[in-house]
Amino acid sequence: MIKAPPTGRWFEDLTAYLVDGLARAEDMAGFVIDGPADSVVSVALGSIYEAPPGPTYSGRAGYVHLVQTTPGCRRQGNGRAVTTRLLAWFWDQDCGLVSLNTSADGAQLYQSLGFEKNERSMRLFRPQ
Repeated sequence: MIKAPPTGRWFEDLTAYLVDGLARAEDMAGFVIDGPADSVVSVALGSIYEAPPGPTYSGRAGYVHLVQTTPGCRRQGNGRAVTTRLLAWFWDQDCGLVSLNTSADGAQLYQSLGFEKNERSMRLFRPQ
């Protein structure tokens, strides 16, 4: 999604989803570090969903959809800052579990924040 051109139906649907979710501010949050001239240095976006309770957490769970930092601003604590703030928001919302998918570049950051690898995860897209 990050490398896809921001055009077409998917981008219109994404924009509507984000505008609605962030406006409600009930189950979605985003945190941003602003840069010069209305640019964005780093952003983290997550949402809450209901899942079956587990032995160590309630059914409220969080999912980190996106953590993105401008290439020239990486390795300066920006991604950590927005991710830490998003995690604090999840905990304030009584989430007992937070999950995400990561690239090789982001894995070290997430592990340093306490995330553990889960090799069992798989996904399936609905056939077109």
